[in-house]
Amino acid sequence: MIVKNLSQMQDLAVEIASQAQIGDIIGLKGTLGAGKSFFARSFINALSESPVDVLSPTFNLVYSYDTKKGEIFHFDLYRLKSAEELENIGFFDALKNGICLIEWPEIAEKFLRKDYFEITFSFDEKLGSDARIIEIKY
Repeated sequence: MIVKNLSQMQDLAVEIASQAQIGDIIGLKGTLGAGKSFFARSFINALSESPVDVLSPTFNLVYSYDTKKGEIFHFDLYRLKSAEELENIGFFDALKNGICLIEWPEIAEKFLRKDYFEITFSFDEKLGSDARIIEIKY
């Protein structure tokens, strides 16, 4: 699927958020700047009672947000060096107790259910600077 601009990306995040339930795991893949964090912000705000400032978890590795559907954990695993570090950030408890948005999920994939939801974001310069190609697997 192609999203032509940020508005369409936000609409996609809102639609997916509307169907999300506690226990859902959503892996967000793609290169730097491909739209993973924008998607996560839109997803979290779609389920929040009022607008929240969604911070990038690049340095903290995880932030959590209380929403209408329960707690959302927003992970960024880019800086992890080994899967053993997942225990230190509450990763396994979050998988059971909330909705998990995981940027750069590759290091944790062996611990995720086989049916986890995966969204890959990519660019194609010919489509324009705000357009993204979105692949969704579940």
